[in-house]
Amino acid sequence: MHRSMSRMAAAALLVLNLPLVGHGQGPGPAADLGARLRERFDVVPLQQGVALVPRQTGGSVRLVQIEGGVVSVDGQTLTGAQLRERLGADADLVVQASYLTPEQQRELAAAPGGPIPVAPAAPTPAPIERTEVRRDDVFNFGGDVTIDANERVEGDVVVFGGSATIDGEVTDDVFVLGGRARLGPQAVVRGDVTVVGGSLDRATGAQVFGDVNEVGDRRGAVRGEWRWPGMFFGSFWSRLGSLAATILRLTVILLVGLIVVAFGRGAVERVAARTAATPLRSGLIGLLAQILFVPVLVLTCIVLVVSIIGIPLLVLVPFGILLLVLVMLVGFVGLAYHVGRLVASRVRGAEPGPYAAFAIGVAAIGAVTLTAKLGALVGGFLLAPLTAIGYVLEYVAWTIGFGAALLYWYETQTRFGGRRPAGPMAPAPAPGEA
Repeated sequence: MHRSMSRMAAAALLVLNLPLVGHGQGPGPAADLGARLRERFDVVPLQQGVALVPRQTGGSVRLVQIEGGVVSVDGQTLTGAQLRERLGADADLVVQASYLTPEQQRELAAAPGGPIPVAPAAPTPAPIERTEVRRDDVFNFGGDVTIDANERVEGDVVVFGGSATIDGEVTDDVFVLGGRARLGPQAVVRGDVTVVGGSLDRATGAQVFGDVNEVGDRRGAVRGEWRWPGMFFGSFWSRLGSLAATILRLTVILLVGLIVVAFGRGAVERVAARTAATPLRSGLIGLLAQILFVPVLVLTCIVLVVSIIGIPLLVLVPFGILLLVLVMLVGFVGLAYHVGRLVASRVRGAEPGPYAAFAIGVAAIGAVTLTAKLGALVGGFLLAPLTAIGYVLEYVAWTIGFGAALLYWYETQTRFGGRRPAGPMAPAPAPGEA
């Protein structure tokens, strides 16, 4: 009985504290709201709402529009939190006005006892012809997507780690993770619009037939500024996306490297021995090769172009680049193989198999970066130097492996009419001797 009475009392208090502004309200509260709005704004009636122009000049807000229950400031649709950030104490008045019907909103512009201003007729927009049709989903990872005004996507638009600019029509949903979604004035989205860990800019006139969801939006994004700790790591969702990208990158390297170990174990062991024998020399050669790569490539293309005989050979340039990437990959696999054997011998005192050695090496090389990403995810914002150290260690590993692979390739080539031996480091050193 006591609980029942408490619930009835709470319900009565809730009803008594409901806003008095809404559909079907009397003229008294609406007139009072209109008077308070006219103290702060010049109220201009629109066909489907009102426009509010601040009376105080020099502020950051030039125009507030209320149409169809949607509030936009200077052409950008804002959430409740963003609206309070931009308008301050005036946000409550604007929110109350957004609850009214278009007819009641136009009454706000009328002075007490005066006639209700007539809203100007909205011009009928010319029909937009969508001449370009994509009959499939649009998916992009780590890049931006733009749907022009003359385009129609018959599917979803999904963007991870990038931004989506919609000026055309999307027949299904729009989903953006860790980026910005912009809906132009001619945009039509017939499904839902969901932005996770980013921001949504919705221009006046953009049509969304489904739900609009913003999860973990970045505060300060309306004014183009970042706040601590987001200025270093972004929002929680962007940090989570960065961690996921690091895990995905290391996983891809692990899978491709296992294939290299399976089909080229001999070369991997020789490169591993080279990294153990001359790490400094291998690192310097790898760094020099990276520095000279672009100039040598450009010079080679120029020579092939100016020579008539060399023009057909230009088709081999992409294969040469692919071969160099393969050499770099084999070099990193060899170095990770050596690091894995070294770590296993120090920790377990036993020599692991070739696949386990490579996997342990990849985990050891990427451990610092993963630790920094995990620390940033749980709130360790002072781990920014650790993130930089992790990237440096990975770069050094790739550079040393690249140089060792180039040395191995050079030593196995035919020189002066004979075959150059691979050197005394052919057998890989035992883990205890490394």
